[in-house]
Amino acid sequence: MAKVFTITEGLENMGALKTGGQGSVYKAKRIGEIITAVKLLPTPIHSETTDDKNYLDFQNEVEKLKKVNQEPNPHVVKILNYGLTESGNLPFIEMEFIEGPDMEDLLKPPYDKIFPIKEIIKVADQLSYALAHCHKVDVKHGDIKSNNVKFNVNTGNYVLLDFGLAIMSEEQRRTSMRQAGAIEFMAPEQNEGLMYFQTDVYSYGIILFELLTGAVPFLLTDKGETARNRVMVAHMEKPVPEILSNRRLMLPQTWSDEKKEREMQVPQWLINTIEKCLQKLPDNRFKNGMELHRYIVQNSTLLVTSKEANALNATVLQSENERLRTLVIQLQEAAKTREFSGINPHKILSLNEVLSNKLMEENEEAAEIEKPVSHRASIMGVLLVILFLVGVAGATYKFRDKLGFGTGAAAKIEAPQEEPKPEVKYGLYRVAAPKAYFHNTPDEHSKRLAYMVRSYDTVVALKEQNDFIYTEFYNSKNQLSKGWLRKKDLASFDEFSTSTNISPPVTNIENTATPESELAKANKLLKNDQYQEAINIFSNLANQGVAEAMFKYGELALKGINDEISCQQGIDWITKAAAKNYTAAKRTLGFLYLFAGNEIMMKANDYVVCPFKKDAATGAKLLIEAVSEGDTIAIRLLEQLNKAKQKGDIQ
Repeated sequence: MAKVFTITEGLENMGALKTGGQGSVYKAKRIGEIITAVKLLPTPIHSETTDDKNYLDFQNEVEKLKKVNQEPNPHVVKILNYGLTESGNLPFIEMEFIEGPDMEDLLKPPYDKIFPIKEIIKVADQLSYALAHCHKVDVKHGDIKSNNVKFNVNTGNYVLLDFGLAIMSEEQRRTSMRQAGAIEFMAPEQNEGLMYFQTDVYSYGIILFELLTGAVPFLLTDKGETARNRVMVAHMEKPVPEILSNRRLMLPQTWSDEKKEREMQVPQWLINTIEKCLQKLPDNRFKNGMELHRYIVQNSTLLVTSKEANALNATVLQSENERLRTLVIQLQEAAKTREFSGINPHKILSLNEVLSNKLMEENEEAAEIEKPVSHRASIMGVLLVILFLVGVAGATYKFRDKLGFGTGAAAKIEAPQEEPKPEVKYGLYRVAAPKAYFHNTPDEHSKRLAYMVRSYDTVVALKEQNDFIYTEFYNSKNQLSKGWLRKKDLASFDEFSTSTNISPPVTNIENTATPESELAKANKLLKNDQYQEAINIFSNLANQGVAEAMFKYGELALKGINDEISCQQGIDWITKAAAKNYTAAKRTLGFLYLFAGNEIMMKANDYVVCPFKKDAATGAKLLIEAVSEGDTIAIRLLEQLNKAKQKGDIQ
């Protein structure tokens, strides 16, 4: 019988749920009949002061762990409380109690020994989402295994549990894993007490392998030290067993021949995922949960068969035509009600022509909505209706102030005011250093890619601050460069002419890395999955006020690719880009405001890391602005505006 003792005041111990080398999990009852789960760690803390290293480590790790729940995630257990037990001074974590079996139980009778492919893809998606959520706030789990993932019978979600290792010190973690860790799920580096984001990725791969084949790659035959060492060496040296042949051996006899054949059609991308996760070297795996989840989402979209697509297409197109007619009537009535007159049909035609031209370039745009399956003839029929709708919407935008759709109301953005042009001169200089880099502010950390080279060209100092001078310089191509230069890279006329270190004069042409060329370079890097190099360029250009770079820098954060800034900072950058009238930023903000909380739409567009707050009214107005500026993706998104109105989301 499990030992029953007091955990802490107001928390009643109801008995052990699970006991292991990393501690024990108890069922507990809070005052008010709230059932929770409590994880007790085996190493006591004898002093609650910073003099006790164990206590200090515990506090530091708990502070990180608290970040996990700052933004709720349906696939990560909620941490409710933490502290030390009244008896024994054992560290504990109190978590929500998840009702349902763990994944280890789901692989035992009366359940089948393997999961169906559809369910495995669901696990892959939800568990990678949980990892992305944790890694985004710098929390490594360290103990991912099938009995630390539960199926919540109330929600139908898989939930990641037990962050016990995450709050242990490195020394405690090393000892715990060596003595009693789940060796079958441990990455090679964990044998040395090391834990990286890629460590969680490795254990994730073991789980997927287990669900596909019914067993882990390297089985532990008994609890003895010899058996543990054998498994440990296998993780470090042996290749992973072949997946499909092992899955075929475990196909349940209760499945029909048709189902068996169907369940052997494992997507190649899923096998590739497991193989990459289970690489021996951490650097060869997905680098973190964000990258892993992004890959899963991009590859797990299920295709509709052509027969299903035809039936679905006919139904969708029929309702779409009716809906568009309704929306056109609504806009026309709004025009009449507010004395909306004097629409120039030629202006509408011009807008339609612009949109028709932009449709030719549509395949170059990143889709903000799910791609519909349709036939050319049907598409053209709907397109005519859409273009007519857009004409009305464009006219609506033209008279938006009368309709309450003013730019300020739509985006809640104040366009930045330009600084008054400086006129005071503080001196004349020439560039003395091989390169004098421009800076956004009189600060070393604001350096840009653009620079001037050593030459006889005159540099006019318009301001001086912190050993920097501000200048506005036109090069031989009549290109204007503004910014701050370090005075130590410059020389006065006298100093320049008397210096013996100055090379012969050269034609001063600013670095050919113009914003346009840098944007093209960054976008090419993105296509080649060279994310960090692209992010560096976008960051630099965003700080220079380049609207497209602001948008890309922020959007990459919202998609979990840019780890340099938070979700809110990502929104802020996109908002700044919208304030500069960058159409894609308006459309994206409109999409996020309209479809916040819609998991299907968010996943379809890779917005899977950050939470968003719904504001359908603002979203709709932003989309109308984007439509009037010729954005074809925004046109298609407008269809959701009417549905939102019908549901009462927009008054």
